[in-house]
Amino acid sequence: MKRNDVSGAPARWLVPSLGSILALVAMLNALLFRSREFFAWDGDVGRHLRVGRTILDTGVIPRVDLFSHTRGGTPFVPYEWLSEVVTAAVHLAGGLPGVAVLSALLYATAVLGVYRAGDALGARRMIAFSVATLALVLQSVHLLPRPHLFTTALAAIFVVVLIRFARTGRPWLLAPLPPLMLVWANSHGGFLIGFILLLAFIAGALFRSSEFCKPHRALRPLTLVLALCSVLSLVNPAGPELWTHTTGYLGIDFLVDATQEYGSVDFHAGYGKLFFLVLFAGPVLWMTGRVRVSILAAGLYLFFAATALHSARNIPLFTVCSLPWLAIWIDQALQRGGTRGKLLARLDRWERADRQLKPGAAAVAFVYVIWFALVPNRDAYRFDPTVFPVEAMEILGGNFGSGHVFNQLTWGGYLLYARPDIPVFIDGQTDFYGEELSRDYLAAVKGHAGWNDVLVRYDIEWTLLERAEPLNQLLDLDPGWDRVYADGVASAYRRAPAN
Repeated sequence: MKRNDVSGAPARWLVPSLGSILALVAMLNALLFRSREFFAWDGDVGRHLRVGRTILDTGVIPRVDLFSHTRGGTPFVPYEWLSEVVTAAVHLAGGLPGVAVLSALLYATAVLGVYRAGDALGARRMIAFSVATLALVLQSVHLLPRPHLFTTALAAIFVVVLIRFARTGRPWLLAPLPPLMLVWANSHGGFLIGFILLLAFIAGALFRSSEFCKPHRALRPLTLVLALCSVLSLVNPAGPELWTHTTGYLGIDFLVDATQEYGSVDFHAGYGKLFFLVLFAGPVLWMTGRVRVSILAAGLYLFFAATALHSARNIPLFTVCSLPWLAIWIDQALQRGGTRGKLLARLDRWERADRQLKPGAAAVAFVYVIWFALVPNRDAYRFDPTVFPVEAMEILGGNFGSGHVFNQLTWGGYLLYARPDIPVFIDGQTDFYGEELSRDYLAAVKGHAGWNDVLVRYDIEWTLLERAEPLNQLLDLDPGWDRVYADGVASAYRRAPAN
């Protein structure tokens, strides 16, 4: 048997393909190396689980707020209800470890999408694999068990489908996109990315981008799919209001600026340095004159680079919507740069061998990876008691039910998960709570002028905050409040009974 020859039947089924290796590594990274980070500091997953569980229990998608005492009964746009139901159903079956597996599968889908898209563009598979490995690392920046993972995975699928259609000219390849848009529009507000991709490919066909084998015949099916996706995006509990809600939040500068995860890239951090290198790799290759840069590729690369620079949480979208073209540019640069010897010959041999492989042993390994990552690490999938008020809630018991609580914003989702009977003051869904309430929260928790007015206005009887918050120090000095609990994480105060 020749070297790199896997033509034998056993070898084809036993040797894992590059795609299989990539998916396995992504699962290992999510479930083993990052397992303790899933629920370590982000409490929003608790709210999503509570909303999903409420829908499963009642069979009704809530259109008003059921979870806070500050905005209870206020009209609510359930723009993530489907992903919340799926996540809650998985939680019922497998607890928080099950939620972690679902998140890891969505993450692996997005990473694998970068590889498949690079391959569809014509890049050699080993090059596409290398670029997808970079995507694997960069997507870890926002690897949290929340609905945005549905957007990253679905965006990756959209990119793969659109590239394959453009390269082959077969309209039937676009058939999955409208039903996927129906799912996407009910799962996360990032469904707008799907429309950006469709419009970008329509523009690419108009300007005869090199990705299209038959650009003149691509406009009609793409326009039809765009129209179908537009109609199906309206099939949601809120109808057209979904569009105004998802686009309106980004226009509220105060809320965006005050939300940590919308912050810009930190180029001092390791992920920021890697992102910087990857980001500028594209323009550097353009300047060599050895790559073919279409208006479609340049437009997507620059647009999603700008969104990632604006907010680090958009880096995963940059990887799925831009990096596939980086793979083909690297391939073209190698071919036109005089690299025609052993390197390209070896890449071609690996390519031929990889295309013969079947997902036999890889499928078994995939199941084993999930088992290996879950069983020994099962205790890692929990809300971290050094970050969340786990002990406080156990000790205080049902006392919070006797009056309104003023809680730490980042703990709101956890409280809804741990004690669904306690309406919260606020949680991480600041787009719903709005600017006025968010300003009131910040004024009180930081002990700014008028802090007591806020507590009186919202009829607060209890507080549960991180121990270092300035409001705790003020309540210590106020005879109208009694401290009833304190540990290294949380402090709780109760309004003193009137004399």
